[in-house]
Amino acid sequence: MIRRRIFLITLGVFALAPPLGSFAQQQKVYRIGYLANDPDPRRPSVTFKAFVDALQEVGWTEGKNIEIRIRSSHGRDEDFPALAAELVREQVDIIVTTGSGSTRAAKAATNSIPIVFGSAANPVEQKFVASLARPGGNVTGLAILVQELGPKRLQLLKEILPQASRFARLYAANNIVVMQPAIIRENEMSARTLGVTLQQIAVKGADDIEPVFAAAARSQIEAVAVEADALLVINRARIAGLALKYRLPLMGPDGRFAEAGALASYGENFAARYRRAGFLVDKILRGAKPADLPVEQPTVFEMAVNLKTAKALGITVPEAVFLQADRVIR
Repeated sequence: MIRRRIFLITLGVFALAPPLGSFAQQQKVYRIGYLANDPDPRRPSVTFKAFVDALQEVGWTEGKNIEIRIRSSHGRDEDFPALAAELVREQVDIIVTTGSGSTRAAKAATNSIPIVFGSAANPVEQKFVASLARPGGNVTGLAILVQELGPKRLQLLKEILPQASRFARLYAANNIVVMQPAIIRENEMSARTLGVTLQQIAVKGADDIEPVFAAAARSQIEAVAVEADALLVINRARIAGLALKYRLPLMGPDGRFAEAGALASYGENFAARYRRAGFLVDKILRGAKPADLPVEQPTVFEMAVNLKTAKALGITVPEAVFLQADRVIR
């Protein structure tokens, strides 16, 4: 009799229990909106891969408990407002942005959905956050250093080309407009200290890139430094090819340019940056509020030198520069 009662109780427990696998079915799938500049960030982008890898490390897997909805501007900042509005209509749980243009659009589109910017220059000055320590609102992320890095790139160019006296700096005309006068001044001061003249050139669109290089070559520019603007980053292979065509030593803003064929590059490690963005997203999905997460300022910088390009240009890279290089591309 005792055994019969145990058996009946056991049957009752199984009758009340949910079907096998229903707990997995009840697990929420979080929708992550990703505002990209790259035409297809899943294929060429080391930054997107680093972001996804970080999420996987802490338990988030596409198709299981997260869904990543990518919207790309193809390098046109003017398309971001419509793309951000689309993600808001789809009621994503969080939006990840990849630059100042996408962050501005996302912030304008929603004041309730959390926003994490993977890279945004001077986020306080651009009014994305109230302060770095206490962002407030629904936005946080990783600040990018712009004013500090430009002068360093000019310095490295001068070390590689000690006899050169005419440099050019390329930047996107529509990016961080509010900060551009201060950035221009910083670069001008650095150029004067180095004893070089600096032509600062605003690039309005992809169609302007080749004419800019042709004009620089005609005006006897001896080297070109490029800022980490979305328009220029997306076109890095084309820019590196044109620099080689017009025999202009090119200093890129990060390692992706050196890999694409620039003579050298100096700047932040963007893969490490978007890895950190993945961890910030994890905190928010687990209940943290953007207002309580300080804006991070990554300090992982790297310098890369492309020896193949140096040889093609007939440039001997000084040993002192090699000693500073984190990567040498042969």
